[in-house]
Amino acid sequence: MALITKEQAKQHLRIDYDDQDADLEMKMQQAEEIVIDYLKRPDHGWTEQTVPKAVQAAILLVLTALFDDRDGTGEGDYLAPNGPVARLLNRHRDPAIA
Repeated sequence: MALITKEQAKQHLRIDYDDQDADLEMKMQQAEEIVIDYLKRPDHGWTEQTVPKAVQAAILLVLTALFDDRDGTGEGDYLAPNGPVARLLNRHRDPAIA
């Protein structure tokens, strides 16, 4: 189940057209998978209504990187070890087991 809606994604990306919906939906799924993988919580059990807002914000940031920086030449790295996504998700991430 999706943790963000297409409407949230379009509002976040400031998209007011429908001709790229298939690409947007694919990137939404990718962004969600990237965040859930980072959290190491594949069985999180969240729904769109119960997902922590910080997790939703992280998904939207990753979506921005995927959507706006398709050629990988962007200046900022949202997924850097101390980048904005990591800082948002740090308290929700399962700790690594040594």
